[in-house]
Amino acid sequence: MNISPSCFLCDAAVEDRTHLFLNCEVSEGIWNLVLHRLGYSFRAFHTWTSFTEWVSLRDTVTSRTLKRLVAQATITNIWMERNSRLHVGEARSPATIFRLIDRFIKDVILGKRKLKKFQPLMQLWIRFE
Repeated sequence: MNISPSCFLCDAAVEDRTHLFLNCEVSEGIWNLVLHRLGYSFRAFHTWTSFTEWVSLRDTVTSRTLKRLVAQATITNIWMERNSRLHVGEARSPATIFRLIDRFIKDVILGKRKLKKFQPLMQLWIRFE
């Protein structure tokens, strides 16, 4: 395949890991919605290093388990959106992608609700809904 080096989400920069998953305007829109839902009032990271530190950091805002779950779901959905635009030619808005992430997070929490560390996560996830 002859694939352009430009970002398939915004077509404004060369696509690399940091741009695609963190700095692209589409990714930033998704992260803003996700971080707001978690209770963060600011964008917590702009580099891959700061992102991995944020995921690992214990803080008073939310559970580290929930941050890890949300990070995995967000990265996965950004990648799926990129591939959808590349292979199918369909584009979704950050709000639509966030709704998919929201449903996924709720499903995982409900599916694991009997595990002690997952019991408080639904309340943490929906408290800023």
